[in-house]
Amino acid sequence: MTQVIENKGLTIDTLKKRSDFLRIAAANKKWITPAMIVQTCENTIDDSSTVRVGYTASKKVGNAVKRNHAKRRLREAAKQVMGVSAVKNHDYVLIARQQIAEIKFKELIRDLKWALKRLHKAAGKSGSHNN
Repeated sequence: MTQVIENKGLTIDTLKKRSDFLRIAAANKKWITPAMIVQTCENTIDDSSTVRVGYTASKKVGNAVKRNHAKRRLREAAKQVMGVSAVKNHDYVLIARQQIAEIKFKELIRDLKWALKRLHKAAGKSGSHNN
């Protein structure tokens, strides 16, 4: 599934391979909010106008209906936020937490923006250092 965001001309692709999820988790760059965990790392693909996003919800979130609802909320939040806050040539994984069903959608968007801002601010300060 590919979507084009008009603000930056970014293309959002969906991550589907387990190896991509593991690579992003191994980068160990994450920000935790009450409703989600945001992980990121640089993209290995040469296309610099692509942002790839993966969505996941474990059984801790609830049954299949609740997990699907959580992933739908994450996808919609990513559509609205990634055009403004995403950095080109990066991959992201959004992991739902138990509170995602209880939090208001505006707060979910605010948390995602804040997490992306903090992740990229920390990356800018640390330079070549690994966290």
